Amino acid sequence: MGTAGEAQAVSKRACLSMKGHFVYCKLKNVKYEGVVQGKKTIAIVQGRGPMTLTLTSIETVSNTKSSTVTVTAGAVSGAVGFDVTKSRTKSMSGSWNVPKGKFGTLKAYPLYKSYSFKIYSKLDGSYVGKGTARKAIGYRYKHSV
Repeated sequence: MGTAGEAQAVSKRACLSMKGHFVYCKLKNVKYEGVVQGKKTIAIVQGRGPMTLTLTSIETVSNTKSSTVTVTAGAVSGAVGFDVTKSRTKSMSGSWNVPKGKFGTLKAYPLYKSYSFKIYSKLDGSYVGKGTARKAIGYRYKHSV
């Protein structure tokens, strides 16, 4: 998809601005921010070396959206070019050799393509908020001793 700087969407419902007023919104200035790691682990294995830790699992990770004002999922999906309400189930497998005498941990985190956007009033064009949308694309493994 690349950058989506020209993408716009109009919500079918009002959004709530920070000042508590309801306005019809449009999302614009959509910008691809890169690949980001989720904050919560989705799988973990641990053990004392010498051994190989292997993490194999089937996990479901959901696309996400967040914003400083309430805006419909449909408006965000239209602006960023993917359904922010969808989930993706994938199998994953990763391994790591724990050194002798060490206690190791192997963790898996979700990976997302992240997009930012700005929210404007459709009535007068004023800025009312900002948001992000993330598309689940895979997993990142981290190990520690």
